[in-house]
Amino acid sequence: MNEETEELLKEIKSYRNDMVARNYPFQEISDIITRWEMRDVPGAVAPSQIKNFLEKKTVSEELQNELEPIKDFLEEAEKEKKELADCLKEARRQTKERT
Repeated sequence: MNEETEELLKEIKSYRNDMVARNYPFQEISDIITRWEMRDVPGAVAPSQIKNFLEKKTVSEELQNELEPIKDFLEEAEKEKKELADCLKEARRQTKERT
């Protein structure tokens, strides 16, 4: 980096630190600083690009959203158990009426 670029970077870092002290959002300014710091590093990636990559859903995750939700097995079993108990109760009542 040349001297002017280093001076600019130093000034921007100072500005960012002031923003952080005042609790302003600073991710964008941090990305600018990182890009300039990593400019001479081959294959370097800015933090926001990494964040975007990590937040991107895989094909499998996207397809999962299209599937029907799996019903709760225990809930379904309890429901069937109640229905069977009601049927048994009704069958016993009808049997008593016949006898």
